[in-house]
Amino acid sequence: MTDSVQIFMPKTACVGDTAELRYIFHTDVPLLPDDQTHADVPTDLPAFVKQSDNCTVLSATLDKFGSEYTLSLTIVGWKPGQIDFTPFTIQGFLIDLDPVQIYSVVEKTGAQGFRPASPPLVVPGTTVVLGIFAVLFLIVLSGAIFALFHIPAIADFLTQSRAERLARRNMRETLKKLRALAAKSNSMEDKRFCAAIQHIMRGYLSKRFAYNFASVHTAALYETISDICGGDLADEQDTMVQTLVSLFSRTDFIRYAEGRLNEEERETLLATATDVVSAIGGEHAVL
Repeated sequence: MTDSVQIFMPKTACVGDTAELRYIFHTDVPLLPDDQTHADVPTDLPAFVKQSDNCTVLSATLDKFGSEYTLSLTIVGWKPGQIDFTPFTIQGFLIDLDPVQIYSVVEKTGAQGFRPASPPLVVPGTTVVLGIFAVLFLIVLSGAIFALFHIPAIADFLTQSRAERLARRNMRETLKKLRALAAKSNSMEDKRFCAAIQHIMRGYLSKRFAYNFASVHTAALYETISDICGGDLADEQDTMVQTLVSLFSRTDFIRYAEGRLNEEERETLLATATDVVSAIGGEHAVL
């Protein structure tokens, strides 16, 4: 094997991205009949199957241009790290691909941490109303000065308390939906079960952050939450969001790559979803 060239596109492929690996080489060995310039390569070769936990080979083709051949693989990576296919043969000819790198969403965005969420803003016009009441209190009561200094703080406290109550209610409703899903999960197909988990989680995130997550792709999930929360990420927050992205990546794999859930994995996915919801909206919420 001489003059071989390997190309991986995109150069920075992340978990869940569809990428193409091209391996161009020259050989005088006839890998295709003289009258044939294109052929499909089976995607269930042992070298591909061994990497099924790390990636899925969606398609594989071999094209001939004289003595030059191009092997093209379309893959989706499911875990960050290297994908190193073991050497395999095509018509007796040895193919030895170099490892390719799959990056996490964090490595792609370069985010380092979330800034703490900004406190709720006071409703426009509230300051004017409080000012009018303050003037009336000054006329009526000698203690109006005390009220004037403390009413804004009370208003902020009540506004924040209401936001926290809504967040807890959203959390309780979502946990109830997850428990209902767990009760009937054994009677559901893998794809339908994974779609149900994503539907519940997208609804929860939409209410929690007042942003429509229904159309946010898994690859953009981390960056979207990062932008909503200010662009910085603390360690505990980073861990929680990475867990959320992993949950969506795994359920995407089951839904779109013809994957199957492992034994007891339904309970694991439900437990992960419950932990994420509790982490975001619980008593000691990280977001």
